[in-house]
Amino acid sequence: MKRRQAFGLKGLVLVLAAMLVVSAIAPDSASADPTTIYDIQYTTDATGDSPLDGTTIADFAGGIVIHKFAGSRPRLALYDPAHSDGWGGIQLKDWTAGGSYAKKAYENVQVGDWVSFTNVVVEEYRGGTFLQYDGATSPTYKVESTGNALPSPIVLTTADIAAPVENPAEFWLVANHAPSPEQYESMLVQVRDVTVSGMDQGKNLDNYVLSNTAGNCWASDYMNEDKSGLVDYHSLIAMNQHFESVTGIFEQYTKISSSNPPTWAWDYYQLLTTSDDSLVVPEPASMGLLLLGGAGLMLRRGRKRA
Repeated sequence: MKRRQAFGLKGLVLVLAAMLVVSAIAPDSASADPTTIYDIQYTTDATGDSPLDGTTIADFAGGIVIHKFAGSRPRLALYDPAHSDGWGGIQLKDWTAGGSYAKKAYENVQVGDWVSFTNVVVEEYRGGTFLQYDGATSPTYKVESTGNALPSPIVLTTADIAAPVENPAEFWLVANHAPSPEQYESMLVQVRDVTVSGMDQGKNLDNYVLSNTAGNCWASDYMNEDKSGLVDYHSLIAMNQHFESVTGIFEQYTKISSSNPPTWAWDYYQLLTTSDDSLVVPEPASMGLLLLGGAGLMLRRGRKRA
């Protein structure tokens, strides 16, 4: 009897110890860190696809809203300052309701807000990694803070986001994806000292070509909130227009015909301008000369007084 009791106590101690070990090893879902933009975007896959493609993210840390786009599927462009050099941007689309933007789920979210989400779905769509705010998964959002600083754009060369070339006919493809600019997806980027050298490009004929000595890249104004009405381009876009800089959200667009074999294909990068401030025109030379002359006059007057 004493032996059995001793064995029973010893067994109980062993069971409790085992439970403690298991609980220490097993992940605690309640205390797990939220999924970040980096967790979703970072990949070593040559396709650029997210390792979480198709996953419903129960607890998404979110990011700072850098742009709102009121299209048929409104978007938020989100940014995580912890990854300002790459893998720190993503776009989220609202699929919860139809109709005007005023009916959409996150209409009250403002640029500069840090917003977190629950139950959003990762989806690879036409070359880009998106988050879907889909009513089927009962998503929610929370504004964690407001008035956050917006990022400075990442300065790239036109060669970093090279324009596609037509080869063969009706197949517009980036000639070389290496090194890939995938890490800049949905982040704010900028090219400098560029001139419009072509228009009516791309699948929807709304891309324009920006050129300089480094090469060519494509841009589009479809997300530009200061573009007038239903026109394709911002009012500043015209052939041979020179820009000191052009800033926008970086995006890849891929669409291939469904026929077998395909009869056409589009696979290109584009820089999406967001406002008037995206397009910086150099100061006129005459204004520069006027300012220079004024400075010279002030200098001469100062010397006379001395």
